[in-house]
This record gives sequence, C-alpha cells and structure tokens, in this order.
Amino acid sequence: MAVERRAMSRLFKNILLCAVALIVGLGTSHAAPTLTGSLFYSVNSDKAFYRQGDVENLWVTLKNTTGSTFTGSVNATITGRGVQVGGIISASVTGLKNNATASVRLSIPTVWNGNYRGYYVQLAAVSGATTVDTAAAALDQSSDWTTYPRQCWGTNTWTSWGGAAPVNAETPEESVSGFNAWHCNNLQMYGQLYRWHQPYYPGAFYTNGNGEVQSQNLIERYLETARRYRMGTLAYVPMYAVNSDAVQPNFLNDGSGTQLAWGAFTSACGSACKLSDVYGFPGGAPADTTTIGVMDPTNAQWKTYWAQQVGLWLQRYRFDGVFIDTYGTFNGTVYNNAGTYIPWDNAYSGFMNTVQATVNVPMVLNPASPWNEQDLAQNTHEAYHFVERWDHSDDISNYGVFWTRAQQVWGWANRKPNSIGLDWDMGINKNLNSNTSCTTNGGQNVCYFNLSGMLYMEAAMFSSGAHHAWLADGNRFISNDDFPVARMLSATPETIAAEYDYQTFDVAYEKLLRNNISASTSAAPSITSGATGSATAGAGSVYLLNTMRSGLNILHLLNYQQLNATQFSDVSDPDANYPAPTVTGALGIKMYVTSGTLGNLYMASPDINHGAPQQLTYTTGSDSSGSYIMFTVPSLKYWDMVWLEVGIVSSDYAAP
Repeated sequence: MAVERRAMSRLFKNILLCAVALIVGLGTSHAAPTLTGSLFYSVNSDKAFYRQGDVENLWVTLKNTTGSTFTGSVNATITGRGVQVGGIISASVTGLKNNATASVRLSIPTVWNGNYRGYYVQLAAVSGATTVDTAAAALDQSSDWTTYPRQCWGTNTWTSWGGAAPVNAETPEESVSGFNAWHCNNLQMYGQLYRWHQPYYPGAFYTNGNGEVQSQNLIERYLETARRYRMGTLAYVPMYAVNSDAVQPNFLNDGSGTQLAWGAFTSACGSACKLSDVYGFPGGAPADTTTIGVMDPTNAQWKTYWAQQVGLWLQRYRFDGVFIDTYGTFNGTVYNNAGTYIPWDNAYSGFMNTVQATVNVPMVLNPASPWNEQDLAQNTHEAYHFVERWDHSDDISNYGVFWTRAQQVWGWANRKPNSIGLDWDMGINKNLNSNTSCTTNGGQNVCYFNLSGMLYMEAAMFSSGAHHAWLADGNRFISNDDFPVARMLSATPETIAAEYDYQTFDVAYEKLLRNNISASTSAAPSITSGATGSATAGAGSVYLLNTMRSGLNILHLLNYQQLNATQFSDVSDPDANYPAPTVTGALGIKMYVTSGTLGNLYMASPDINHGAPQQLTYTTGSDSSGSYIMFTVPSLKYWDMVWLEVGIVSSDYAAP
C-alpha cells in the first residue's frame, strides 16, 4: 500500500478551518446511543467512513442537565495513534438553559495521510476555564467498508409481526441514523426475503417465513438511507434452505421450480428419496415435519437456481452484496441424490466460487461455527470474515481464545496488503434472556444486560482484532442464539454509554487493533508491581496480550482478577452475574521490544476518559531475554492498551 508521508507540521493541514455551531431545538429522536454526562447527549456523523476529499461532519447533541444555563464552547481535539493532529476545533454555545437541548455541527476537512486510519476525537464542553463535560467520537478514513467491517442488523421493515414483536417504533431513517452513531458501516438486511429459497416477491406487501408482513416501501427507504450514510447493505439469504412442509405451500408446490433431487438427504435413498428423507432444520428432523429443508450446496443445479433467484433480489433492491447464512455443523452423514456422501470439506468455497460468477457482488458467508471455517477463510471471494462464535469447547472456550481464533483466520486467509476483516456474532446473558419472568420470554419483568459480562467480552474481542456484530435496530443487542428477530434484554443508560465508548475506541484505534496485527516476537512481558499478570490468559490474573504491527509494539492488559475458573471458561456470562473487576492502582510493567529506533509510548483505555490517549514515560534496559522498557500505567479496570513507536518513520503508519 502506497503511503504519503508528511511532516507533522502538515498533518491535518487547515483542520481548524471549519467549525460551525447550529443551535436548534431537536425534533424526532432516533436510536442513537445516548450518553450520561451533564451536557453531551449523543454524537453522530454524516458518513459511516470517509474517503479522500470528503468533509467530515460531526453532529453533537447537547442536553443540559447541569442545573444552570451553559455558555461556552464545544472543543474537539483530534489524535491519530496518540499524536495530536492540527489545532483544537471549537464551536460556540450561548445561553443553553437547563433541561434544554441543542445540536452543534463540527466540520473537518479530510487530509489524506494514507488509507485505513482511525482518528480519536476528544470532545470537551468548556465554560471559561472549566471543563464541564467530556465525550468521544471517532472518524474512519477508509476507501471501503470491508477492510474494517462493522456489521449491524437491519430488520425494521415490517408492518406487522407474527409473534412477540420487538419493541421498536423507529422509522427506517431513524434506525439507520442510529446505526451510524454506533459506527456500523454495513448492514445485514435480515428478514426481508419472501421465502428461504425465493427471496424476491413483486408485491408491495408480503409475509416472510418468520410471519412478518414486509413492506417494499420500508425496505427501499431503509436501503436509500443506508446509501446516504455510505453503509454497505447485504441481503440475507441462506445457502441451502427451502420452505418445507410446515410452511405451506412447500418448495415442491409453490411454483418456484425447486426440485426434490437437489436435496440433502438423511439416508442413501437415491432416486427413491421423498420429502421425509430431506434433512430438516433444526437438528436433521425430517423436512416434512419442519419449516426448513436443506438442499445440497454442492449440487450444480441448486447453485444455478440460487444465483438466479438472488440475482433478481439484488436487481430489484440494489443491495451492495449478499450475506449467505448456514446452519453450522451437520449432525451425521448427509447424502446427495446419487446416494453418496456430500463432500463438505470444500462446500463453502465451491459454492461461493460458482455463484460469484453470476451475482458478481461482495459476499459474506457465515459458517455459524468453526466447522469448515478454514475452507471459507481461504476463499478469495469472502469480502470479510463473519462467523457466529459460540461459548463451546470447540470454539471460544475462554476469553483468551478470541486471540487464537483471530490468528488462525488471518493465517488461513493470508490477505495482502491488508489482513482480512473480522466480524464476530455472539450473544450474552442467554439464560437470563430465557427466564420466564422476563419480558423477553413472556414475563412481566424488564431484565437487563450485565454490564460487566458485556465489557469482558468486548475487551477480549476488540483487543483480538474483531468487531462484535451484535446490534440490531432499536438499540437491541443480541441476548439469544445470535439472531435479531426476537425480544432482547434491555440495556441501562450506563450500559449504552459504556458500549458506545468501546465501539468508538474500536474505530479510533482500528489500525492498532485490526490492520496487519501479529503476535509479538519479543519475550513475554510482565507486571512488576501492583497485580499478578501472565502472558497466558487465565482466571484470577491480568492477561498481557503482546502484539505488533509495522512501526509499533502493542500491549493489551485485560483484567480477569475477579473471575473464577468457571466464569473465565464461559465468555457468555449466561446468568448475567459476572462481577465487575476491581480497579487497580498503578501497575509497573516490563515490556520487551523488537529492534528499531524507540519513539514515544502511549496508552488509552475505553474505561478511562472515554478512550482519550495519554503519553507515558519509560526507561530502557536489557537482559538475557532482550531489550526492554519499564513503565507504569496509572490504573486498569477492564482493558488498557499501550503502544510504543519502534522504527515508526519507516512504517506504513509514519503519518498518524
């Protein structure tokens, strides 16, 4: 990747030119994350990511709960990998009365210092010499939405619901605006397909397989709004699903042309196979008793039919790509219509290779488990790597395995010049979600996510280089088995604000977290004072995850001191009762470094000052294990990230 290097005096040239304050009363609210400070209420931007030549507009909503009238300014300080770029951008606010609201726009001309860079924006509301409130924003300067994928679920296109409908009264415009505030840059459009094997329906309204009445007008409004924010849109279509006997008319009688001979069968019945022999979902039950039957994804005629049907779907709505879903590991042997075993080893890559020639759009395929994940990751048609992660022994058996999985996928894919983007779907607090006393399961009690369990997972996933795909419209996070069509646990204001800081952190420091990251080649770091640490993740200690990229040595400190072995081994916090970590005092750190000229040392944490960076001092030394630095981090709650410049001037990140 060619990189333009500039002297620091030219970085973000003229960045302080444009700051415009528009103080207006707010109209209809939308599902943006709301903050809990005394002035900052929400932050949004006009694009999900920015390209060269764009003007980056931040909209900052103020809600005055200070108890008195606020007059002052909203100041924005921008940093890249800890280095301030340009001057402070300031917008005036005059006479904002207590309990009043207003919106402030900050306009930032983009200066292109190279592709795929995140920028941290520290926001401060200042009156005189007093900082009244602080918050954070992030800007993603990238040429696409696939390198740093941040997928969210778009579902709010129905007019009526067959079961217990999610509580979501938003318009499509409000839903997409809310997603943008959460930093989503591509949407999985879930539930809009007419039938599992026949996604397109020409009518203005139709009932889908989940019993929802879908509206073409709402779908079109949703997609058009996403385009305005530059979000990618992926049409959800299963790879091998058909509507079977429990949804009439079934695939054999609905005029679609789908053939029984294309099926995946539970026995080697060959030409004598019947509908009852088709593998059904869930669990392989006969398809004549289930809602979903499974087709053979290696069958050439099925692949041709699938590509034609999806082509109609894409042509009608102009989705940007396809999200291909699967149902994970198959139980037992599954046969084709010739009575032979279906070869699954290359089924995912073979399917994508065939249909890509017809649909010719970005494709994401969810293997729904680690089963055949290597075949998928090695396929060059995968736009980015999405997978449902599970708190099972064969997938994510503890918090440290997130990093193991990331290294595996990056190694399998071996993408150049940028590592493949990772986006992982995983719900938490599922036992509580299933509790019959909760409104999520027919009860009367509003039950809430456990913030501690949420942040343990976010810290582990983000520090491993993956985005967490678990947000559906209406500020609904996944608390079930990883799909967005049901009612979810509720989130407290504190939870929303903390999750916003974590999502913002993931964008602001994306090049340190997600771009060409590998395990450090240096000796293991250690904590010399203040806590017990280990380079191996485990219960009862601080995990020291040591990574690196060109020009930088990176250390993540992840606090598992308050978790016992059982809790550490189940990352989903099923009963929503994991304890919050005790905030440490100062921690002394010894960190071995790679060869090269040492520069500045920085740290940041989404738990401290909304993720703002700070520079640390350090001393140097060497022993039989190599050269090292010694330094102190002021505290640790869930997650601290430290990074050291090492040969930065010759790296692809020389300019922040």
